[in-house]
Amino acid sequence: MIFLADVGNSRIKWAVWDGSGFQQRGQASHGAENWTEWAERQWRALPPPQRALMVSVAGPEARSAFTDWIQKSWGIEAQFVGSTTAACGVRNAYAEPERLGADRWVALIAARSLTRQSCYVVDCGTAVTIDALAADGQHLGGVIVPGMRLMREALYRETRQIPPETGEPRLFGQSTREGVWGGALYAVASTIDGITERMIANHGSGLRLLTGGDAEGVLPYLQAAYQLEPELIFTGLRVIAGEA
Repeated sequence: MIFLADVGNSRIKWAVWDGSGFQQRGQASHGAENWTEWAERQWRALPPPQRALMVSVAGPEARSAFTDWIQKSWGIEAQFVGSTTAACGVRNAYAEPERLGADRWVALIAARSLTRQSCYVVDCGTAVTIDALAADGQHLGGVIVPGMRLMREALYRETRQIPPETGEPRLFGQSTREGVWGGALYAVASTIDGITERMIANHGSGLRLLTGGDAEGVLPYLQAAYQLEPELIFTGLRVIAGEA
């Protein structure tokens, strides 16, 4: 069995792969708590795997803590996937390949494995990333914009008369909180549609893949056709592990 984990900026998702399917999976938010305690609370009941592959954007402290916990608890060495010049049929567009977010890199590898054609990979999380991938596996580059939560938090932080409140995303908001939640949602949706349209106009048609924690919430508000791939990161990790 292989333990797969996607350590994001605000949430961690994981799954246990047995070669034919996912036997267990889960997800949980994380904050400024002790990483070792978090791992013990979330993963102690999982069956010990033979391998552990992880992609993390949470920083070196999280990586070190998870490495130690996996070694002590499961007796194996955690493998953290990083961006490289080329891997699994994908070639990195960055002049400094290691500076491309590892989660973006894994998503591109998954997209290559799934489509074998030109595609545009949209990951909706704390940040929204949009990357273009040519049919031959060449990464063309991409953009990074704030996600919905970051947009709302910027308004709460920088505007004194807008308090942090939970609201409903409405196009015609009839309260400040509805205006904030609707504004963030429609801004993200319009950005995704607009940027992918510009990329297509520049490079040519291709599948638009949508993933990330906010993907299902954004999907109904997008005007173009998108293929929802909620397990894109797990797919990429499986490809890297040689399991796809």
